[in-house]
Amino acid sequence: MDKHRWAEWIEQQEVVAFLWRSKDRLERAWEADRQAPTGYPINIFHALNEIQHRLAMKRPRTSRPIHIPEPIKPKTLAELVPEKVVKAVWEDQHSGTFEDAISKSVPNNFEEHLKSWRIFQGIVRAVEGAYGVNVFGLEVLPRPKVSVLHRGLLEIANAAGLRDLTTAGLTEFFDDLCPCGIKNHKEAIRKLSSRSGRIRRQKH
Repeated sequence: MDKHRWAEWIEQQEVVAFLWRSKDRLERAWEADRQAPTGYPINIFHALNEIQHRLAMKRPRTSRPIHIPEPIKPKTLAELVPEKVVKAVWEDQHSGTFEDAISKSVPNNFEEHLKSWRIFQGIVRAVEGAYGVNVFGLEVLPRPKVSVLHRGLLEIANAAGLRDLTTAGLTEFFDDLCPCGIKNHKEAIRKLSSRSGRIRRQKH
């Protein structure tokens, strides 16, 4: 097992070993989703979330445990359709960030009205999609236009304590763990950083 730069950034060797073991979990989920190439990649979605959850349990706590409130009957739109779900549904189908879409949906002048209206319509469709997810599950969503796998791996890197990892180190992290078949993920990292607004050092 090679010890790449990303592994050297993690103090807990238990976390490093867990991430290496997760490669097999991701490969099995990726292969299962390839059997239904037009559907939502449910298996890889659940695998990514499971890994993030396990990482949260393995990393030392720096604050009090989060209190999970009892389910309540929704009385507002935000309670019925949480914005974090709307954001996830929107970003599955668009490049850029949901926050940018929100800001661009407000026209600055009359000429921009139609463009802003189209962006707003996309947000409304994301709200409808998020409602469908809450009621029926992920199966109702169309195939994402962006990589759920790569975005999820970036979130796993953050959860593992690699938020400040360099571009070269993060590329090696993806090369080691990602089952997509790409040999060098440098371009994928560039696109992810551009979408998330994160700026990374370009030298190891």
